[in-house]
Amino acid sequence: MSHPRSHRASGFTLIEAALTTVIVGTGILAMVAAQQAFHKKNDWAQRTGTAMLLANELRELTLVMPSHDPFTATTVVGPELDEVSVNDFDDVDDFAGPTVAGVGQGTDFDPPINALRQPIANMNGWSQHIEVINVFPDNIASDFAQPLGSTDLMRVTVTVNYQPPNAAESSAVTRLAWIVAR
Repeated sequence: MSHPRSHRASGFTLIEAALTTVIVGTGILAMVAAQQAFHKKNDWAQRTGTAMLLANELRELTLVMPSHDPFTATTVVGPELDEVSVNDFDDVDDFAGPTVAGVGQGTDFDPPINALRQPIANMNGWSQHIEVINVFPDNIASDFAQPLGSTDLMRVTVTVNYQPPNAAESSAVTRLAWIVAR
């Protein structure tokens, strides 16, 4: 006597197919999320790299300049009357911009400039802001600005801003600061 064998149909059941779809779908979504995170990090890295290059352009420009005008010394702080553009600036304190009570308001470059004082083409949305303030030798990190020419040290700070397309306003991407001795 033979026993009837149960024959199972070959193929997948509906539950197996659904479970496979969930597992594969979750894996694909995880890969898409990882790809998006990679693109965001890559965009951030590219922006910070560009910002540091723009900040270093101004540092290189001011590196060889005297801290104050060789002729007027500290009697005129900020740009002298005949210095109306970056091409006329001949000392670091010229970059302080217009002064109020001896403290400079800073100078903006939009479009950004390079170390040769030339505007950099195709840098839409990028700008540089440079501030020059006097600081005390024992507290160079202080945010309390001293009147220009009142101490032997100046802190130069470059802030590079970027405004993405379709953004309402720009935001600071990087800051670079250094000390200049008189």
